Amino acid sequence: MIANYFLVLYRSLGRQPLYAALNVFGLAAGIAVFLVLTLVVRYEASYDRWLPHASETYLIDSTFFNPGQAPAEYAEASFVMLPWLRQDFPQITGAARTMDRDDTVSVGPVIDSEQVTYVDPSFLQIVELPLITGDRAAALANPASVVLDESIARKYFGTTQVVGRMLDIAHNGIKRAYTVSAVMQDLPGNTSLKLSLLAPMIPAAEQGVQSFQSWQSLSGKIFVRLRSPADAATLDAAFPDFLRRHATGNSANQLGLNPTVNCQLLLVALPDAHFHDVYVQADVPGVDRRVVLSLGAVGLMALLTAAINYVNLATARAGLRAREVALRKVVGATRAMLMAQFLAEAVVVVALAALIGLAATEVALPLVNEVGGWEVRIDYGTVVPGLLLLTLVVGLGAGCYPALLLASYRPSVVLASARTPAGGRMGTNLRNLLVLLQFISAIAFAICTLVIDAQAELLRSADRGFERPGLIIVRSLSAHELQPRQIALLSALRGVTGVTAATISDRQPDSDDTNNTSNVHRVGLVSPAPTLALEDVGDDYLEAYGVHLIVGRWFDDAHRLDDMAGSNGAGRTFNGVINRTAARALGFVDPNAALGQSITTKFSGGILTLNIIGVVQDVRFMSPRNPVAPQLYVHDSHAIQDGEGAIRFSGVPEADLMQRLQQVWHNAAPDEAFSAESAEGRLADYYEPDQQRAQLFSAGAVLAVMIACVGLYGLASFSTARRVKEIGIRKVLGASSRDVLLLLVGQFVRPVLLANLIAWPLAWAAMRFWLAGFDQRVELSPLYFLAAGGGALAIAILTVVGQAVRVAGAEPAKALRYE
Repeated sequence: MIANYFLVLYRSLGRQPLYAALNVFGLAAGIAVFLVLTLVVRYEASYDRWLPHASETYLIDSTFFNPGQAPAEYAEASFVMLPWLRQDFPQITGAARTMDRDDTVSVGPVIDSEQVTYVDPSFLQIVELPLITGDRAAALANPASVVLDESIARKYFGTTQVVGRMLDIAHNGIKRAYTVSAVMQDLPGNTSLKLSLLAPMIPAAEQGVQSFQSWQSLSGKIFVRLRSPADAATLDAAFPDFLRRHATGNSANQLGLNPTVNCQLLLVALPDAHFHDVYVQADVPGVDRRVVLSLGAVGLMALLTAAINYVNLATARAGLRAREVALRKVVGATRAMLMAQFLAEAVVVVALAALIGLAATEVALPLVNEVGGWEVRIDYGTVVPGLLLLTLVVGLGAGCYPALLLASYRPSVVLASARTPAGGRMGTNLRNLLVLLQFISAIAFAICTLVIDAQAELLRSADRGFERPGLIIVRSLSAHELQPRQIALLSALRGVTGVTAATISDRQPDSDDTNNTSNVHRVGLVSPAPTLALEDVGDDYLEAYGVHLIVGRWFDDAHRLDDMAGSNGAGRTFNGVINRTAARALGFVDPNAALGQSITTKFSGGILTLNIIGVVQDVRFMSPRNPVAPQLYVHDSHAIQDGEGAIRFSGVPEADLMQRLQQVWHNAAPDEAFSAESAEGRLADYYEPDQQRAQLFSAGAVLAVMIACVGLYGLASFSTARRVKEIGIRKVLGASSRDVLLLLVGQFVRPVLLANLIAWPLAWAAMRFWLAGFDQRVELSPLYFLAAGGGALAIAILTVVGQAVRVAGAEPAKALRYE
């Protein structure tokens, strides 16, 4: 019996191979798109969830509300609060601090700059990183111990069997010897933690008083372990009162919060940090949750579109099996038996499509990983059961109505008729409704694709206020031990062939270490005195960064007051430059009005007066999602603490210049590692994720639209074939081929026009919500909507016009003999 049913299915598919191919491969494409995007969404949602007790581990974020600036949230906090946290909140079962520093690591002749994460001894018990060798509880108990990941171990020792071996780390000018106590696995890609070399926290006295004793300084990350989300909610609610009690004034010799600064603390669960940090100043920028969910929506749309195609084609072709159903009923088949047969056939077709879709997913994943920078893999232990469930759901769901339709045919009516039934008005209306739904989703996603691509292009090409190409950032100049040689090293780098300018400053691309100067006053300012981001710049800054001067002039050696020359500035007057946003924050009607005006601010314990000599364009060193802060530039020709170099070059390949810079560096400072990278590379984490996900969104949306077109082609082909006799009669009665062509094309154009009316407001609302997350964003131009609507209309016409031309041009005599 079962073999007979398979034979019937095979013959049914073989009788109409075009429709069979459209059904199977349309479903396969939809399932493949759904699987790929579902795996990507699952990967994005898995960040840090693989860590034991991840849901009980939280980070403390700090948000500062400075006058004149947008709220700024940081994935860090002041270390001053940790003892008070332990005292006030018994819900905290464990806590540990981490502090990232770029330090010089050396083992014999191997020397390089690495990110060293200084942590409390209990850190590995709070954040249970996977260890290969070593004891978790004792690994960081010794102040001279260090934990490496596999990559760092191989880089410096050539093997991962390194427990007990020695390496040196130079921090703040002091070189220390460490013994490797444990080796951890390289962390997977789905983590927001950037950890490769862990060392015990160095005493606060050696780190700098300000960074460890001020509530206003962001020292590093604080991880806390809680028992439940309810405990987290309790802490969040208690944080405002906690800050009022402990963070005001100078109690216990700890520098309190500035009274004009409103600070808030927030607990962020470790698994949520990946999505939360998209708007946060963090070392690993996060991802917008809405973008990830939109990828899942595209995958679901592709699957639903493929299922709709199946229903459309199955109901349209149901009449071809009407006599088969009638004969089966005559010989005793019940309605339930027929429905079971047709539902089983639908499940078998979907299963075949699922196998093809799974194979296509396996082939596509390497390319998807390369585009998005993911490490997505197919876990067959999870995917196969899910695919079986998907096969049943899609098969039964998509096959339900065709099965009901086929099983409802009455044998007497079917066998007495010379024409196969077409499903009646209800079947026609259902097919029209499904086509309408397909085009609503297709047009809406086409509009979203155009807007997302335009936004990605804007982020890629928008003016960020400085020249990115041909710019290299020399990170190693910020080393504490190099400050006495900073100017000499910079001069040596300036002499490298191909270098056109070199400078140093304490704020650079992808740097969230911003010094702020609050309560900046000027005569006549009505609004509250704003807080300005303060940047200390060296010689040739304008030329090296290519900052755009709007009005006035930049610093130069001809003006004595242009150079603070190592002075703390307290009680003195110098010249300064502000950006366009600062000019607005200070109440100037335009940049020209700021020239020659004086501002005052507290600086190094005194009052600093600055004469404004120029206004520059806003420089965007950080995420395009965050607004540019009002900024104040001061010039210092001496060494700049925590300053990094910037090299402008031209006429030579970047790789060649890097080699020349490295050689000059090693000749001038052989005891210190050279660390540099392009400005584009440093900013990539802020721009590439949105561009990569935009590409995947676009690809998925295009494939979903193509699947819809395939279904429309099959439906158009079948519908026109059924109207051959009708068209023959129309032509006998005087209709021209043009009239017939317009009739057939108009049948499929109407739902597209209606779909536009529904899709446009949906897409507008979705894109307006998404674009609100960017400070730099495109306008929602009507051109996006007209292009998507016109494109859908053109695709619909092209999809059916071939079938319509063939039928409209047929001879009436042949048409009347049809069937």
